[in-house]
Amino acid sequence: MFCWPYLKRNLIFRIIFLLLISLVIVYNLNFLSNIDHFLNSSQKHLISCYFEEKKDNSLPELNPNEVTKNSIFFIETSCNHKNGINLNLRQGCAIESAANLNPNLNIFVLFVAPSFISNESDIVNRFKMYSNVNLRYINFVKYSLNSPLQEFVSSNTISTSQWPVSHASDLLRFLTLWKFGGTYLDLDVVLMKSLEGLSNFASIESNTSVASLVLNFDVDKIGRKVSNTSINDFASNYCADNWGYNGPGVITRTLKKICGTNLVTDMNKQKCNGFMVFGTEAFCPISWTDWQLYFNTNTSDKVMIKLKDSIGIHVWNLHSKHTPINIGSKQPYGLVAKKYCPIIFSMAKSIF
Repeated sequence: MFCWPYLKRNLIFRIIFLLLISLVIVYNLNFLSNIDHFLNSSQKHLISCYFEEKKDNSLPELNPNEVTKNSIFFIETSCNHKNGINLNLRQGCAIESAANLNPNLNIFVLFVAPSFISNESDIVNRFKMYSNVNLRYINFVKYSLNSPLQEFVSSNTISTSQWPVSHASDLLRFLTLWKFGGTYLDLDVVLMKSLEGLSNFASIESNTSVASLVLNFDVDKIGRKVSNTSINDFASNYCADNWGYNGPGVITRTLKKICGTNLVTDMNKQKCNGFMVFGTEAFCPISWTDWQLYFNTNTSDKVMIKLKDSIGIHVWNLHSKHTPINIGSKQPYGLVAKKYCPIIFSMAKSIF
């Protein structure tokens, strides 16, 4: 014999329960959607200057005809230049070291922000001492025209990134070398040897990854092959929520194909058809996990011995940017800067 009142109550409870579950699911989906929208919108302002009009007093736009063979490129992709081009001492040091050691090569510092040179910018004004340093503006959309990244840029896919400034830098380094050939350097790489005479090279940063902090693609057959493979990998495999996938990930995947090996430690000039893959000692003698060693006075002598054969050092700015260099100390980064970017380093009063 059925108890209808009980069944009806049970049915009502079940309906109420299902309704509550549905409401919770709808709420969570809406919440996540809002969070995603918030993350995206909160990051978009970081690259808002990419789409601003060039002003009358903006930096001169890069003219392809002024780019000479094997030029060196730095790329500044932040929008922190509303009151004039703003470079810090460490960025200035990277630029000076390149200019000082490579007097016969053109150095181009490219800005995506359509800003101007402020007379109050002491760091920028010091570059006038180097005739090979050129500060130029590049229009983010126009710069990509007639390249494999034109559609990617015009679709504004970069704004979906969780790290749009970093990923724009990744994009522009591969695009720039595809357009002109030459060398790309991060703004936290201090050179200790000249790059003149070197071409078609990269450097590993770990046993599993090739670094994208320094890249040289020549305009010869192998250079073009590496360049074309890299830029098409970026366009085809872009990942908005992975910080390193579009930088070191791109060049690592590219060289695995070209060198015919999945082991970066096995990559050499012979296997890679003439493309040189330096070991960590060339540009990453100190790994990112040990970045503090560049600032540690207790181990300074050992670190400086480790750096003696390096072409340059990458100081892992993402981790180290807030760690001070005290003028007069034996901190390795400071010792390198004092020697290889003396003009910029001399501007520091007590902290570099």
